[in-house]
Amino acid sequence: MKRRARDDRGAALAFVVVFMVVFLGVMALVIDWGSWFTEQRHLQAAADAATMAGAQDLPDTGTASSTATTYAANNVTGLNSWTPSFPNTYTIDVTLTKDSDAIFAKFLGIDSMNVNAHARAVVGTPGDLYNVVPIAINRAAACATDSTDCFDKNKTLTFDDATTTSFNASSWGLMDLSGSSATKASCTGTVGESEKASWITDTYPGKLSVNRWYAATNGQETSIRNAINAVIGKTLLIPVYDMADTTACQSPAKGGYHVVGWAAIVIDMAIPNADWNPHQKTIRMHFTQYIAHNVDSTPGLTGFGVKVIALTE
Repeated sequence: MKRRARDDRGAALAFVVVFMVVFLGVMALVIDWGSWFTEQRHLQAAADAATMAGAQDLPDTGTASSTATTYAANNVTGLNSWTPSFPNTYTIDVTLTKDSDAIFAKFLGIDSMNVNAHARAVVGTPGDLYNVVPIAINRAAACATDSTDCFDKNKTLTFDDATTTSFNASSWGLMDLSGSSATKASCTGTVGESEKASWITDTYPGKLSVNRWYAATNGQETSIRNAINAVIGKTLLIPVYDMADTTACQSPAKGGYHVVGWAAIVIDMAIPNADWNPHQKTIRMHFTQYIAHNVDSTPGLTGFGVKVIALTE
């Protein structure tokens, strides 16, 4: 009987040893897997951030690649060699990998784990936009998003509504952002000068859409000139039109503009009295690029520097 007891104790001891080895192995994996999971989440955040940063430079893929690479290096260490890829000039793919050392799993022969993260961002053009001001730019004078020598260049734009020909040929104009319509016969322009001036300093209080007609505004509009002079150096979001028509929009009939996109401008200098009269007005400005938020991209629209960026993967 004593011998059997000793055999039972030996078997129990062996079982405990085996159990402890298995238990410690499982615990090692649990602890290291938790560490690797945390590392992967950190890597994913870095991939997302690098992708969004690089996307802001598209369609310039060279600059976008440099921006994304630098951004990732500043946010995570120990990355394996990588470069972004570009399925097209408006899409950036980032895949980050790194070897994360094991701590306890080394006792099981696992020295490290390769963790990875992937992100893709697509740049689009918004069909709707908030925070717009009532300065309209002729499409022929605007910078296309893929322009290489148009943005950040000083420009002088002239508005002239003395005749139908000059109105249609003007490079910019003032518009009433309320009462827009899908047809040129139905848009209205009834808002007063002071309110339109407030839209320049405080932006229009609502969302506006493309492929609609907006009423033109003319006359001395001195308070609007003063408002423009008050926002020198600020980025202004403005409509881009492809057609100007003196017969568009209802009473008071001053014509209208058909809006097809959005641009961003910066007024470079104050407008003197000599450059602003009831029929002819001049502004000195430059186009800039802008990332819009809280709106979605609309497929098929031409971009004029105002972009929407979205993570799609």
